[in-house]
Amino acid sequence: MTYAEFVKAEAGALNFEKVSAKIEDARGKKALVYCHDDPDGITSGIILKRLLEKKDISVTVKVPTTMELEESRLKKDIVNHKPDIIFVADKATMGYYDAYADIHDNIIILDHHPLLGEELKRVTVVNPVLGAYQRCSGSSVAHMLASFCGAVDRSDDIAALIGLKGDWAIEPATEDISDYVKPFYDGVKEKYAWLLNKIDSRPTMFEVKQRAKTTLLNQAAEIIFALGGGGFQYFYNDRDKELADVASGRFAFDNLEEWLKNPQPFSSEGAFIGAFPDASRAKKIFEYYLSDWEKTASLMHKADIVKTVDATDIYLFKGENVKLMPMVGSVVLYELPSDKEDVMFIMFSDMGGKGVHFSFRSRTGKLHCGNFAHALALAFQNAIGKEYASGGGHPFAAECRTKKEFPVKEIMCIFEEKLSAL
Repeated sequence: MTYAEFVKAEAGALNFEKVSAKIEDARGKKALVYCHDDPDGITSGIILKRLLEKKDISVTVKVPTTMELEESRLKKDIVNHKPDIIFVADKATMGYYDAYADIHDNIIILDHHPLLGEELKRVTVVNPVLGAYQRCSGSSVAHMLASFCGAVDRSDDIAALIGLKGDWAIEPATEDISDYVKPFYDGVKEKYAWLLNKIDSRPTMFEVKQRAKTTLLNQAAEIIFALGGGGFQYFYNDRDKELADVASGRFAFDNLEEWLKNPQPFSSEGAFIGAFPDASRAKKIFEYYLSDWEKTASLMHKADIVKTVDATDIYLFKGENVKLMPMVGSVVLYELPSDKEDVMFIMFSDMGGKGVHFSFRSRTGKLHCGNFAHALALAFQNAIGKEYASGGGHPFAAECRTKKEFPVKEIMCIFEEKLSAL
């Protein structure tokens, strides 16, 4: 099946006709686009912005440092920007988003995360995993929509590839490509062979099952992760005064968007960063990122087994203000000793006044990371308030965070309760 045939086949289930009509109705009007601040969210936002601008729509993009879109933020931005159409890209599919129809009558959720909560009936949803889970990305869904609307080019192709890699839906270094995105990948892999070919170079955060080969795509996606805070607000503005204003994924969004206006093949990660409009600061950020990676990796190997359940060894790591925790953990996960069918790696970081962060990683998803993270978040919400905790994710990877200081002893009591219930 060609990519065009695949998009056509998926169009009905993904509401493309309805969304395309909404976009056409918004010509000459205003759009507000929210996107997650990880590589997939950033590329999803870029593809949507490009699509809307091609349709003569004025676009304002927001890259909040929160996963879910808060009601208070939405209300404030609607007052300030008066949008005619709103896209919420790669920021989860939450049942409570349905109530946002009372705030604005033209909201479109474009996502690839499993539904959390009740089915959405009052806002438009574009999400291919509502029926059954499959590896894909927000960027690939945005590319499919743009393709359906007849508005894709090489810039959108490359953005989609970076997002797919950023959310682990493709792994060109091991030729592990999700079935759902294979029509797209097969259609572009020869055209972008320079980006996808295996190379001998520094392994990235994505080389988890092997560290011998990587690709320029893997390196590019890791750079966008580092520059944007990775969706976890890992910034370096407290280490260098030149980085004082880098406090959101907007820095990565702006640099990548500008580069994508005329994307040229590059031969190294240094050449990729060097082509950014703010290359000097981008290089500084990436150097800090690489340094933090080495420090965190050395700490995580001290993790302990805390439980074995359902043929899964559960390891726990605890630390304070741990940098790059989820990504380093994704690599360390495969280095933890176990003779069981699966390993779940639970990482905990006490961030002081900023709350706590739990990260979950699994080799096979035998124990569903996302379900555990979401259940933990609900328990935290009951203890400290709904607005102060969030969590969820995929079978293999998930996060749970609190957003204000709360006694760590009580946090760990709640966690241990949920752990014992497994």
